[in-house]
Amino acid sequence: MCGCTSQISQTQATDYHPSWQTRQRQLRKITNWQLRGYMTMQSPQENLTAFLNWKQQAKNYAIYLSGPLGIGTVHIYGQPGKFILQTAKGKKFVARTPEQLVRQQLGWKLPISSLYYWIRGIPVPRIHAIGYFDDCHRLTELDQQGWKIYYQNYIRTANLDLPSAIILCYPNINVKIVINRWVAK
Repeated sequence: MCGCTSQISQTQATDYHPSWQTRQRQLRKITNWQLRGYMTMQSPQENLTAFLNWKQQAKNYAIYLSGPLGIGTVHIYGQPGKFILQTAKGKKFVARTPEQLVRQQLGWKLPISSLYYWIRGIPVPRIHAIGYFDDCHRLTELDQQGWKIYYQNYIRTANLDLPSAIILCYPNINVKIVINRWVAK
């Protein structure tokens, strides 16, 4: 059971509040970004915290996780059709999907492909979703693919409100992502 709250803070609010459809179009145009922050993951098997650095360039990305993960630093590289996980010791592993890679090598259920959308505050296209919104037409909660995503805070970047605190809940898994710095294009 997820013990999450859907309260949202209106950090750096603006007077401009585009409709949800307009907001989605604007957020989908952001395909290059870098974000920094941290993530925590809680499951019956483990609790962990890691620093997060995510660089996205169109369909290619590099996600760096570092901290007391029990494995040191992990680099996850993705491009269409090829996903690589590299450990702190330099070992490389390849899989067909990033989810398969992370599941096989780290034992985590983490929806990396969906995070490409959820991290920007939009649902994965063409997959059923139920969304709840604040007065500014920003997501506060999203139900998609068996996950509940709670958007707890937004920050103004690139003339858009982008999520800065997200909680993802799945049966027996809670992941919190806090973004301290967004650079979006």
